[in-house]
Amino acid sequence: MALALFWTAIVAIACLASMNDVPKVDFEIKNFDKLVHCSFYALFAIFWFLYLQTIIASTAKTFLIVFVLSVAFGIIIEICQANFTTSRQGDILDIVANTLGSLVGLAIIKFYQLLRKK
Repeated sequence: MALALFWTAIVAIACLASMNDVPKVDFEIKNFDKLVHCSFYALFAIFWFLYLQTIIASTAKTFLIVFVLSVAFGIIIEICQANFTTSRQGDILDIVANTLGSLVGLAIIKFYQLLRKK
């Protein structure tokens, strides 16, 4: 549980902290921030799945709970960015990237489970 909570805190801080003091780079990768969101939420889903599977008997139920938790957390973060920060703004495309990241994380878990069965 500690890893899942730690990663949740890292995501929240990274998404709500001001980025004004972060040095700018000379090159730009188009939509790099969406890749970061996707990666953050893939790990979020993996870490929460690994924890919750130890306390929830049903794998299918764990997948559903983690997906709903991930999407809800992503929406809450975007609402917080829009309403409680001055240097960040909420973005519907970030919610899409977060959701896709969650699905990627859960797909990685499912793929790993399938490999272990062989």
